[in-house]
Order: sequence, then structure tokens, then C-alpha cells
Amino acid sequence: MFDREMLWVRRDDGTEFRLSRQERALLLHISSQPGRLFTRGQLSDLLARDDEPAGERNVDFLVSRLRRRLGDDARHPRFIATQYGEGYVWIARPLEPAPGKVFLLIGPIFGLPRRPGREQRIVEQMTASFASALGDGRRVATALHSPPLRETPASASFVLQGSFYDDGAALHAAFVLHRGPDGQVVRTTRAVFADADTRAMAERVVADCRAAIWSDQAQTPEAPLVAVTELPLEVRMHEAALMLAMPPERWRESEAQLARARAERPNDPDLEVMWGIHLYLQLLRPPHEGRLMTRAERMELEAAIEAIALENLAAVQDNPLLVLAIAKLLLFIDRGHLGLVARLADEAFAKSSGFAAAFATQAQIRMYSGRIGEALRLLDSGVELSEPASEFQVYLLILKCIALMASGRRRALDRVSDQLYALRPEYRFHIGLMLADPALEPLPTDLETVLAAIDEESARNALDYLFYIAGRRFPAMRQRRNVMYGLTTHLSRRFGGRIIPAHIAQSIGGQV
Repeated sequence: MFDREMLWVRRDDGTEFRLSRQERALLLHISSQPGRLFTRGQLSDLLARDDEPAGERNVDFLVSRLRRRLGDDARHPRFIATQYGEGYVWIARPLEPAPGKVFLLIGPIFGLPRRPGREQRIVEQMTASFASALGDGRRVATALHSPPLRETPASASFVLQGSFYDDGAALHAAFVLHRGPDGQVVRTTRAVFADADTRAMAERVVADCRAAIWSDQAQTPEAPLVAVTELPLEVRMHEAALMLAMPPERWRESEAQLARARAERPNDPDLEVMWGIHLYLQLLRPPHEGRLMTRAERMELEAAIEAIALENLAAVQDNPLLVLAIAKLLLFIDRGHLGLVARLADEAFAKSSGFAAAFATQAQIRMYSGRIGEALRLLDSGVELSEPASEFQVYLLILKCIALMASGRRRALDRVSDQLYALRPEYRFHIGLMLADPALEPLPTDLETVLAAIDEESARNALDYLFYIAGRRFPAMRQRRNVMYGLTTHLSRRFGGRIIPAHIAQSIGGQV
């Protein structure tokens, strides 16, 4: 990109160059009339009027130098195309929006406090800076509490979403820039505001996004598509965040596509980590979706997941959210890697833009170390920063229910489970018995109907599944017992204490 006075240019890699007076004159002249052919003679006359040495060879030299400044390629141009034997044409699309159209919409912004504070001041600074940097005719608007992007009309050329998280020592922020019409991610950027002077960091975020807007708009329709492995790190990070938030149903649908990609690019570490998550989701498959895995089958998948995670960790160090995915895998299989998982999760959070995904993993680390209070605070932050009513927010609420069960906080659990059922009413039929108060007898009519429809095999499978995905991972017997207490109580009333598998009864201290 270049500034409005053409004093400097910034390339996609962040490198900046100051322009000479002749370079500025040439660039300003041809970029102001995109699509028009300028002959070498016309450009030579332009430069001669500027009282500088002219000549067609000097024009060729200046164009070549400008291309180097812009990171352009004469064979595959993005900015300046050569019309052989005639002259040069500026081919990048202009940034002018339709009359009255919002060029940049800032919002929604997650993590804003109830009372205006530093966060609102930063957004105001960025809004003013964008309005100045983008120039006249490119309207900047804010919608801090607007609907999620997928529900926002494509009325803006670009949309900048953000999130804030205050850890007490510093204010962390992450911003994701999308194209408005198709929602394509253009840039993600991370910032840390460690003191009261927020303007310099806000200006850096604006500069990053402004450069990304220019680069995106400069791409011609004929430009070749970028290969997946060539995507910028920040875009790969955002896609990894979406990957961590993807519901299990979507992952199962993409299994064939992922298998084809692995066949085409064997040993690609990014794809291997994604395959590890696919195996992890097989372990999470609930009993009502088919036959429950045997212990031997689970151990085989856990061994495969462990190998994938450890073998590819070094290769994905440049992608914080894939590192976070590996931490998530190692945490679940529970094979003695908790120290490594904690370090990986903290390092990934310090670099990533996917706060909610990071909080989910960090919360589970605390939860399965017995630090339930810390886990609940992180989950609350994750819920606040995640997209309202999204599958990922639902997942965070389920984790919160498990943490509350482990701590024995019945009233809080009832409130969160009601919140969960309001978002996904069908979940009451799948996990309602697990979350229902053990003191309720009889149960509400709908749950009594669910309980009456369960046979003994399904009951044992349900207990085994809950213990495998949640109960077994708590360090204290009391916490394990609390997690299992509701489901074991309701099923024991129907089938007797014999329904509880021996390995579960031993882990929670005997029969209910």
C-alpha cells in the first residue's frame, strides 16, 4: 500500500520504502487512471515537466524500480502491466465504494465491559485513524454489538471484528478483517495494550489492516489462486481457530475431503494435526450415535493421536492455534503430558487471535488439575468472547456444566444447563439425565420418559461414556464422584446399583 501523498509504500511483507519525487509523480499519475494506457512518451513528458531528467529509458528504469518497491512481477503483474511496444497500464482495481456504501464496518467487538473504558477508547481511536487513512468517500462505521458476521448483510466492502480480554496485567486484543461480500478472511492481527497510552498500538493495528485492504484490493481477477501452504500465517491462524470451533458434525462431513488432501500432500503437518482431531472426535462419538468403542479400540486411537501430536509439534510451531490443537489432543488422551500441555497452551494464547479457543483448552487444563474456580473464570471469558449461540459457545457451556458438576455447585449448574437448553433444546434428551438434580424424584416428565426408554446396555454405555470423556480425568475422587453422581443416581433407581460398571464404581469410591 502507499499513503495518500505517495511518500512511501509498504509491501505485503511489511517492508517500507520511501519514494523519490519522480517515483511519486509517476505512481500518482498512472494509479489515478486505472485501465488507461500511458505511452513512454507521455510519461517522459510528465517527468520532464517536473524539471527532472526525462527520456523513455528513464521511464523504463523508474517503472522497474517502482515494481520492486511494490513487490510486483512484470510477468504476472498486480499493479503495473506492460503493453509491449506501447507503454504501461495501472491494472489494480480502485478502492472506490458504491455511493453511500460503508467501506469499513468495525464490529461486532466482543469482550467490551459494561461501562465504557479503555476498550471503547481504542475502538474510537481506530475508527478515527481508519477514516483519515482510507480517505474521502470511503465511509467508516461502527456496530459494536451487531449480529454475527454470517447474519450481517454484505453492505460493507470490509468488516473488522474484534475481541478484548483483560488478564489484570495487560489488555489483549485480536482483530479479524473480512471482505464484506463473501466473508473471506483477509487479515488477523493481535495487539497487547500494556499501559494507558493506547494510541501507538491502535495505529499499528490500523496500519496492518490498511495494508491488508490495499493488498486485497490490488489483486486482479486474473491473479492465480494461492496454494493452501502459501497462505499468510495470520490467515492460517484464523482458519485454525475456526477448525477448533468446528462442531463434530462438520468434521465428520469433511472426513473424505481431509483423506483426499492427505493423499495429495502426504506428511503435511497441518493436515496431520487435523487428522488427529478427526480421530479425537471419533473418541467423542456419543453412545446414541452407534456402538460404543471397546477399551482396546480407544487405546489404539489414543496411541495414534499421541504419535501424531508429538511427531508434528515442531513442524507447526509457527501456527499458534495448531499448537493449541496439539495441546487439546494431548490433554484429552491423558497420558502424562499435562506439564507440556500447560506450556503449549500458554504460549499459544500469547501469540494467537483465537482467544475463545485458547480459553477452552486452558480451562480444561485447570479443571483436570483440580483448579475448578480458575477453570470457571476462563470459561466465562470464553463464552463472552465467542459468537453468541454458535456451536463453540454451546461447547463452552457444556464444559462449564462439567466443571460445576465436579465442584458440586448445584444451583449454578441448574442455571447454566437452562441456558444450554435454551440454545439447544434437543440437548435435554441427550444429556438431561447427566445434568438433572439427583435429589429430584420423580424427574420432570420429559426426563422420566427418556429414563423409561433406556435399556440396561444403553445405561451402561452412557455411564462408561460420561466417565471416559469427563469423570476419569479429575484428580480427586470427590470430583469424579460429583461428575458421575447425577447419572449414576438416576440409572441406579431404575436398574439397581449393579448397573454401574466395576471400574467406575472403584474410581468413585463404591456404589451410589
